[in-house]
Amino acid sequence: MTGYPVVHLWVSSSAPDADVFVYLEEVDAKGSSRYVTEGMLRASDRATADPGYDTAGLPYHRGTKADRADLTPGQPVELVFDLYPTSTLFAAGHRIRVTVTGADKANAVTPERNPPPKLTVYREAGRASYIELPVIPGG
Repeated sequence: MTGYPVVHLWVSSSAPDADVFVYLEEVDAKGSSRYVTEGMLRASDRATADPGYDTAGLPYHRGTKADRADLTPGQPVELVFDLYPTSTLFAAGHRIRVTVTGADKANAVTPERNPPPKLTVYREAGRASYIELPVIPGG
């Protein structure tokens, strides 16, 4: 585990590629949410590599043409990517919400597909999706 939030997301898509955005939010007892951080990865750029330098344990994606691999529709793959670094104290009784989307109109250009692809997120044994959240013990 690193000192940064890292997403491990098992997904499949009905299309040969997918943009995946993950948002982490804090939700209070009344259901109001507060944005904490986010990250994204284009599934075809999921290959990780050794950059040859210290990345503090974060996954490194070269994004080169040689590393690019389309998805096989319906076949699960694991996407591993980091969220933007943050430091947040979650209030007692609040919940953590994770939102997964296939587009972010305000911040990224995602190719439009017709019909829109169906993205499936897995969470069963052997394909458990999760986020590593570093915890600093309170005093």
